[in-house]
Amino acid sequence: MLPLACAPPPATLCWRSLAPPTGDENLGLAKTSPSLASDGADDLWLTWKAPGSRILRWTRGQWSEIPVPVPPGAKGAEIPVVATGPGGAVVVAALTGGKDGATPLYVGRSSGAGWDWLGPPLISSMVPFTHVNDVAIALDASGRPVVAWSEEVHVRLGGLFVARWDGASWKRILDLHPPDTGYHLSLGVAVDPADRVWLTWLDGGSSSGRPRLRVSRLDKSGWIDIGRRELEALDLPPFGGDKPTLAVARDGTAWLAWVAAGVHSERSLAIARWNGVTWTAVAPPDVPEGHVAGATMILKGGAPTVAWSQPDESDNRHLYLADLDGDRWRVRFAGFHLAEGVSAVGDINLAPGSTGSLYVSWDEGGEDRRRTRLMHAYACTAGEKPMMPPKALRERDTWPATVDEAARLIVSKMSPEDKEKVRKTPQNDLIRFHQGFGTGIRNSLGLWRGNERLLASCARGQGQPVHPDDCSMQIIEAVWKLLQPPGR
Repeated sequence: MLPLACAPPPATLCWRSLAPPTGDENLGLAKTSPSLASDGADDLWLTWKAPGSRILRWTRGQWSEIPVPVPPGAKGAEIPVVATGPGGAVVVAALTGGKDGATPLYVGRSSGAGWDWLGPPLISSMVPFTHVNDVAIALDASGRPVVAWSEEVHVRLGGLFVARWDGASWKRILDLHPPDTGYHLSLGVAVDPADRVWLTWLDGGSSSGRPRLRVSRLDKSGWIDIGRRELEALDLPPFGGDKPTLAVARDGTAWLAWVAAGVHSERSLAIARWNGVTWTAVAPPDVPEGHVAGATMILKGGAPTVAWSQPDESDNRHLYLADLDGDRWRVRFAGFHLAEGVSAVGDINLAPGSTGSLYVSWDEGGEDRRRTRLMHAYACTAGEKPMMPPKALRERDTWPATVDEAARLIVSKMSPEDKEKVRKTPQNDLIRFHQGFGTGIRNSLGLWRGNERLLASCARGQGQPVHPDDCSMQIIEAVWKLLQPPGR
């Protein structure tokens, strides 16, 4: 019997898993990159990669699969972003393969029965090997999209662009090219109640060489920098990874959340507020220290709700969520997860629901071979108590100690297709599995993280240390032998 990890603190919100009908998502180390949007009530749109793009809609208490929209003339499309707005407006970003290796961006708007494509594709030029990379979308009060995107040309960053749909055509409102040594990454866009466009991104042009956060706003006079000096002067560590989140309240107050890097490479949650004059640092929620990742934020009633992941007492990377009530943070979830056993929460998204509730989606693999998770979090009704999440296991307690044990564990989790693929491979050709399959073995069985018993088993009593690469190949060979017919 494997020891159970310590239980996380109880949640203060009730919740239910909506369990999107994804089917088998055995994607290995690939990211699903989910995107979540709602109409502020109970109509949800969820997109992710598995490995191709998929779209699900939750409405009237049921899931339905939406065919992936494909622009005219394209053979397929990747849907990295879905966004919703007033009046039920729903738009998606679609990346397609164009001529000469270019990847243009199309924007589609749901018409109920299908999708209307808004204007020509958004790309600065169709020069060969120009690719749209990062995409961010916000909808204004009329439901018209504002789109920000970055491009690379021949594997070099080519610029940051913003365009706004005026109802008939796209109006380019920003064309920003980095210097030779700079870059523009990790875009975020918002439209405030005064119909002004806000943009945040990472700028590589700082004198220190570290990426710096930038925020700009489009006014009648053009783009103005929003407190760059004040933002840089905050007594906060510099940007440390993951995409920053920008949100603007009805009163014009802007909120910024990001993951900051410490002196010793630790990652912490950083939050700042723009009051119209200056940026001020906001103390983050009081939770046990941990290596923060995946921070994201939405506004509810003008105040931020933030979510992120970090290792908890089980050594698993789990979900944390808090909202700001006046000047006090309320931690709503700490160490939350939906996959039983060993799991790692990543790629978190938030969307508002009705009557103060919210929806949370994330990527979390588990024994059920699923990755895409989604829950509805809401205030408990009279007499209702939050459910406890499934039991968590410390990953190191699940590591096999011998090559034979490792091989049998792997075979028990392989799909029939994967078993047949490995079984038919000649033994002398097993090296082809060193990457991919082998990488998964090295990462999941702790060969790089202290599984000394398994490494010793690979040494076969010879007393010489064995490299994780060599050990994983021994395990692959043991898997291959287990899959061979009896008597071979």
